[in-house]
Amino acid sequence: MNNEEPNYSKILADSIRAGVPFPAFLASHFGRILQKMELFWGSAEIVNYFDGLLLDERNNRLGFPQEALREIDLLKQVHTLYYQSLDFNPYDAFSAGGGFDKSFGTPKSTQDYVTESVVQDEPVAIVNVEKPLVTPPSQSPPITLKWPKITSQRDLFDLVQAGRKIYQMQSRSIGEILLHYGLADEPILHSDYNKKTHLGLPIGQFLVSKKIINQEDLDCALCVQYGVVMMDLKEINIPFEIQKLIPSDKIREKQVVPIAVSDGTLYLAVADPILFKDRPYFTVLTGLKVEPVYAPRHEIIDRLNNYNIGKKKSEAGAEYQMLAQKAFDAIPEKVVEAVATETDISENDSTIINLVNAMILSAIDESASDIHIETFQCSDKTEIRFRQDGRMEDFSSFPSSYHNAVVSRIKIMAGLDISEKRRPQDGKISFRLPDGDHIDLRISIIPVMMGVEFVTIRILSSGDPLPLLELGMAERDMAVFRQMAHRTYGLILVCGPTGSGKTTTLHSVMKELNTTERKIWTVEDPVEIVQPHLCQVQVNNKIGVTFATLLRSLLRADPDIIMIGEMRDQETAKIALEASMTGHLVLSTLHTNSASETVARLLDLGIDQYNLSDALLAILAQRLARKLCTKCAIEEEASADELAELANEYYQSAYGKIPALSDREMLIQSWRNSFAKAGRLYLKRPVGCKSCSEGYSGRIGLYELLSATPQLRALIRHQSSAFEYQAVGIAEGMRTLKQDGIVKILMGITDLAQVHCACA
Repeated sequence: MNNEEPNYSKILADSIRAGVPFPAFLASHFGRILQKMELFWGSAEIVNYFDGLLLDERNNRLGFPQEALREIDLLKQVHTLYYQSLDFNPYDAFSAGGGFDKSFGTPKSTQDYVTESVVQDEPVAIVNVEKPLVTPPSQSPPITLKWPKITSQRDLFDLVQAGRKIYQMQSRSIGEILLHYGLADEPILHSDYNKKTHLGLPIGQFLVSKKIINQEDLDCALCVQYGVVMMDLKEINIPFEIQKLIPSDKIREKQVVPIAVSDGTLYLAVADPILFKDRPYFTVLTGLKVEPVYAPRHEIIDRLNNYNIGKKKSEAGAEYQMLAQKAFDAIPEKVVEAVATETDISENDSTIINLVNAMILSAIDESASDIHIETFQCSDKTEIRFRQDGRMEDFSSFPSSYHNAVVSRIKIMAGLDISEKRRPQDGKISFRLPDGDHIDLRISIIPVMMGVEFVTIRILSSGDPLPLLELGMAERDMAVFRQMAHRTYGLILVCGPTGSGKTTTLHSVMKELNTTERKIWTVEDPVEIVQPHLCQVQVNNKIGVTFATLLRSLLRADPDIIMIGEMRDQETAKIALEASMTGHLVLSTLHTNSASETVARLLDLGIDQYNLSDALLAILAQRLARKLCTKCAIEEEASADELAELANEYYQSAYGKIPALSDREMLIQSWRNSFAKAGRLYLKRPVGCKSCSEGYSGRIGLYELLSATPQLRALIRHQSSAFEYQAVGIAEGMRTLKQDGIVKILMGITDLAQVHCACA
């Protein structure tokens, strides 16, 4: 027993008398507890101390290791044997009456006590053991109590029902709590803190400043002191019906997580429950009594970042529709009956504001590019549709009686005239996200029949443009395109239909060219992507600020590079061509179907063929095709028929005819050399999972690059046909749009159905 006798003489003497071993495990790992037992031994105070060690306020056993639990119980029995006059707790399963064997020396096992506890319907203890209460000897493993955090709604309800005092150490000082949970020791609390070094800090902040404990441990200690429930958000499963009680934008804005509802009370996980000031706000929002519980801020943020993961769009749409219907039901019945009127429902009403904000945030969460708001005759609903990856999909709806107010609200946000309902209007909104960032929205309002207005909202790209090398161009196309983009003068055109990514491509080019040595001006309608150090000007036709007038002015502003959003007319095209011939690099877009057709289109606008042949550097045609989901797409070996079909389409898109058998076999063999695995070619198929939309996620560019070689310039001067331009381009290494798409099929990026949709 060595050093036990001078430290624990009372306990040692009675243990020897009772013929039981000395509690060596407690002495090694829980020395402070054993010292207090020695101090209280033989007095009434030890009765409460034993109860406090073994049971919390709800008669739950605390989480000591089994060996410690056995030795504490054994000491309690020894003390009862020699001090029977003391009144022990008759309801304690560890008391002398319930747990001590009359034969002594053979106390009931820990398992016996667990069995008795179950019979008494005692819930499982919440506190567990992991680290030491005191600093143990070097040979001892570290053990301590973990913070009593809840991991389920059921445990939360059980703990709340326990009453006002839910923790054993509740209302104790922070120092005592930290001592109890093994996060501080006596010298620090009673020596270091009392020195004149803490600058008036509370003891908790003092320990944090000295890095003895971290802020999360201090927060937990305060929760124990004030009796606030603590949650483990990493483990708890929150049902969707609980999540949808609060709109997702408000959850992110206030950084709260709804946990559970019981007896009309909503439990909200927050990082600062003691100083939580938004309880009245959420009470009004949900109609429920609100009770804050604690969760670490990093767990709340992680939960918010993954808030919509796994939620299907149909569920998000249903959540939005429920919000709209709930607000609709709250309107007086006389307003509901007056569906055709708009005077009773204002665009400034909180219901309308919430509906518009929730719709925009849902579209951003779904990565939609456009929002369409439409109401049709003989329908009492206004439909909301999103365009995702180029495809229109239904999202949700709201009562049509709100339609005019919703449109007016959007007009106000975009700075448009709410009284004008006969003419189309265009505008722009800088929408603030819950995290403080902003995203730009382009608004288009079109009046249709019966005085109704339809709204289209384009969600503009936020953040930095994609690097040029990440656009997905073929190696040959990227090398030629970059070479042309770094020329000091000339004309580069990007063509394709609306929504094919032309502006994104041009901004990727300008991101690479945007250095301190260059002065870059852009003329756009509207300005969609903002980059630092670009001089960006927006067209305003209402006051005569057109592409042509702005271009004339910019030529006197010492530009190196000019980007024109679109060449719509002859005047703009001629000025752009003149600028490209006078020492400026001009980038612009044009609405044409292919690179070879673009030259013919410019000549049709009245452009001089000789000037065009001298100034033109390259024409890039592009489309966007939906990408296969990388998480669920399956790979299958391509059959002979599939390869023959791909080869036929590949050859026909370039030459306008079906290939001969030898040409087809040669083409397929070239694919085997480039893309085969163990001599076999594979194609990927869409499947569908929670992370995608029917097997597709995101889009990839398909490109056709026609560079202005001497042969092409000669054809331009002779005003040749589009077929001749294409023939020269193919002979010099150009791929058509469909050919580029088929190559991306063989690479496993997309499939034939999406290439057909993009290049029909």
